[in-house]
Amino acid sequence: MKEHAVVFAAQSLVGVLTDASIDASLRQPAVVFLNAGVLHRVGPNRVYVRIARELAARGFTSLRFDRSGIGDSLSRRDGLSLRTAALGDVRDALDFMAREWGASSFVLVGLCSGADLAFSAALADDRVVGAILLDGLPYQSARSRLHHLVARIMLSAAWRRLFARDGPIWRRLRRAQQPPRAAGAFRPRDVPSRDEAESGLRELTGRGMRLLLVYTRGREYSYPRQFEDMFPSVRRECVDIAYLRNADHTYTLRADQDLLVRTVNTWISRFR
Repeated sequence: MKEHAVVFAAQSLVGVLTDASIDASLRQPAVVFLNAGVLHRVGPNRVYVRIARELAARGFTSLRFDRSGIGDSLSRRDGLSLRTAALGDVRDALDFMAREWGASSFVLVGLCSGADLAFSAALADDRVVGAILLDGLPYQSARSRLHHLVARIMLSAAWRRLFARDGPIWRRLRRAQQPPRAAGAFRPRDVPSRDEAESGLRELTGRGMRLLLVYTRGREYSYPRQFEDMFPSVRRECVDIAYLRNADHTYTLRADQDLLVRTVNTWISRFR
């Protein structure tokens, strides 16, 4: 394994390429990691670095790069919207890997908003043959809402306020009577509605793209079969779900990172 600092897209984007250094890597998809929010390309708690190096040991070359205005990459001056600019950065990264390293197909990896971007980029570029979405496409079901309500009640220390008119139970009941925000999406992130996400997932799986969706505790996903309830029309033979109920969103503990790495390694072996 070798790691190289790289600069591309008119010297504006900076990344680190982890080279598998074996001939087989040219026959396998290259892996491209997308920033988790505004975090540096190492990922939260350097988890991207760990995954990239583990993948290199298995013959997969990868690129961890900073999008425009994040980490070491320069900010854009073209006035593009955030979404358009982000998709342009991903396209530049794939073009760079194709031109300089001979990659013809790609697997995208993203956590949180990086997962949402990976989903959108996969829809926009059919060179993407796989995606690993970590806590991506955050939609709730009726059962998950009940799980969160019960958890909140169990953790609450202010029992006398539970049934007050302005307490959590009445607020949840009033909220349940209203249309869900953007069909259940957690709106502070730039995510599509659930119907749009389901349509996009059908399109991706229809062209044979493979997806690994990994969920952790404390998010909108709260039970193993929630994906089936969220997206009943999506072909499951192209989708693998891992619910790491004991891991936190940023994989703080080494043991949780180990479990994530094993999950990714098992899944990506299908591309060999």
